[in-house]
Amino acid sequence: MLIALFTILLLGGSSTATLAYIADTQDTVKTVMVKDGRQKGALSTLKTMKKRTNARNKHVKRASKDLNKALGQEDINTADIDAIWTGYFAEIDQYDHDMLDLRWELKEHINREEWAAIFSRD
Repeated sequence: MLIALFTILLLGGSSTATLAYIADTQDTVKTVMVKDGRQKGALSTLKTMKKRTNARNKHVKRASKDLNKALGQEDINTADIDAIWTGYFAEIDQYDHDMLDLRWELKEHINREEWAAIFSRD
């Protein structure tokens, strides 16, 4: 049990808050933007963000499972643990890069006024 708690602490949980934020943004885009090609492009980009976040969540779960297995062995192999961490941090780095690129792509579909309306802090 302690190993599971340690793994959750280090790897974090799934990005359910991010997925909820993307879903809320999709709803707001449908409300704020005129139904045209730009709206379709914005929704497509948000859908890609959702898919990418789901893929990241699967990778985190897989890394957590692998780490639990490696730490649960009687004879712990540090090379295996290092490989898991290396893969995990590489995935997180790629996820961050992909999401930033997708944010720039989203900005190409939304004008300044729409952006302010969609992402207002009301």
